[in-house]
Order: sequence, then structure tokens, then C-alpha cells
Amino acid sequence: MSSAQFGLQPDERLNRSDLRTLLIWIAVGLLGVFISFKYFFVAFPEASVDFRVSRTAAVEEAQRFLTAQGFQLEGYQSSIVFSVDDNAKTYLEREMGLERANRLMASELNVWHWSARFFRSQQQEEFRVEVDPAGRIVGMRHVVEEARESARLERDVAHAMAEEFLRARMKTALEGYDFLPEEANSTERPKRLDWSFTWERRGFKAKDAPYRLRVTLLGDSVGGYDEFLKVPEQWERDFERLRSSNLLYQFGAQVPFAFLLGATIVVIFDLGKRGLVRWRGTGSIR
Repeated sequence: MSSAQFGLQPDERLNRSDLRTLLIWIAVGLLGVFISFKYFFVAFPEASVDFRVSRTAAVEEAQRFLTAQGFQLEGYQSSIVFSVDDNAKTYLEREMGLERANRLMASELNVWHWSARFFRSQQQEEFRVEVDPAGRIVGMRHVVEEARESARLERDVAHAMAEEFLRARMKTALEGYDFLPEEANSTERPKRLDWSFTWERRGFKAKDAPYRLRVTLLGDSVGGYDEFLKVPEQWERDFERLRSSNLLYQFGAQVPFAFLLGATIVVIFDLGKRGLVRWRGTGSIR
């Protein structure tokens, strides 16, 4: 049975030039697979995160933490997502290199975490808890109405309460941290006085970025806890300018890319029509 019976003309068969083109594309594709396999986990470290707690286990850990603080979660709905601190991650990768950045993010610093939320429909009050891949609590926030009534603590009393929370609840060895009095802030609310206090890990800096703990008080109760890498503000401004320039370059590069993509589609279509991809019948290589 001839190829013409399948709708293929003799000059539409795959010739030697087509075969060379096909082999080149296959070789390039295999090279791309090799490079992707070799560098994927370096370029995308999230893919190699050691998850010791699952999504469900992270929600349960967050619930246990809030219950231990005396909060009642009956009637609350929950949701959870995996989050990453893109600002800190980008800073570490650019300033310290991928290998060292990945090592720090996997062991010492809170960069990615499960973010659990507990809420009720049509109610402003809610709870948010961050659980790292190892199951450790690395963040908490209690959201309440701004007009909720509570105490107006003096600074020393509020500071002592925040320290007690770190020692007793978070099991933090404060001997390894320096309190930053200049970062102590109060916020006047209609019926209470809120406070925030910050500590910095002693003897540690990722390039110029220190690692900090922050505790927030809502009146006389703890309303927030964070572990975070304090990225320098000047670096953030410089990177924002760089990002704006990159977006402009990206837009300019998309025009020739669109033409290249169109040309690629035309070539593939032409090869398919000539016998590289057959939906019916078979052809011969001459």
C-alpha cells in the first residue's frame, strides 16, 4: 500500500534534512531535561523542603498551640496554605548565594511555613498561626476589633509579660537574644493600649540582615508573635528599582519572543504536515 493512499505525497515524506533537524531537537530536549534535573532543587529549594508535618498535622499543631494559650476554637472554621517570605528568600539568594541560602532556610531561619487561619463567618475576630515544615510554631496573630476593651499596661509591665510569653510559651532562650529598646512601640486604641517588643539574635547576621523575634500585646494579652529576617531597608529600595527595570526589559523581550514562538509553531506544523507527526498512515525516510 503506497503512502499516497494515506494522503501523503512523495515530496511530503521525511527526508535527511528533516531527520537531522529532528535529531537536533531531540538532543536539545534531552540536554534540557538533564539540566533541569541537575539544578531544579537548587533553583527551587521549596521542592526539597523536608516536610515533617503534613497539611493536616500543621492545622492540628496550630489548634493545640492556641488552646494552650486559653483560646476557645469551638465553632471556628479553618483553612491552611503554604507560604514563603519572598523578600527574605530573595535577599538570601542574592546576597549569600543559592547553596548557603538554601542551607540557612532549611535549618535556621523562618522563610517558608504552613499558614493556618481560624475564623467564623461574619466575625472580625480570628486567629492565624504559622507552623514551619518541622512542626515548630514560628508565628501567631490574634485579630480583634480595634474598639475591644482591655488594660493599659505600663511599658515595664508589658515588657515583662512579653518576655514571659517567650520563655514559657515559646521556650525561647532569651540569653541568646538582645532586647531592642528602640523598637518598643505603643499604639493607643479607643479602650486599650497595645505594645510591641523586639529581640535580635545575638552574633548572627545573614550578610547585613539580623534575625528577630517580635511580640505584640493587645492590652494585657498576647496578640502576636513573629520570627523574621530583617532585610535592610536600603536593600529593599535598591531591589525595587532593579525589579522595575527588569519588568521593562521583560516587556521588551516579549516582542521578539512572540515572533520566535510563532516561527516555532509554523516549523512544527510544517514538519508535521510533511510526515514528522502522522495521525494516519505511515511514511518512509529516504
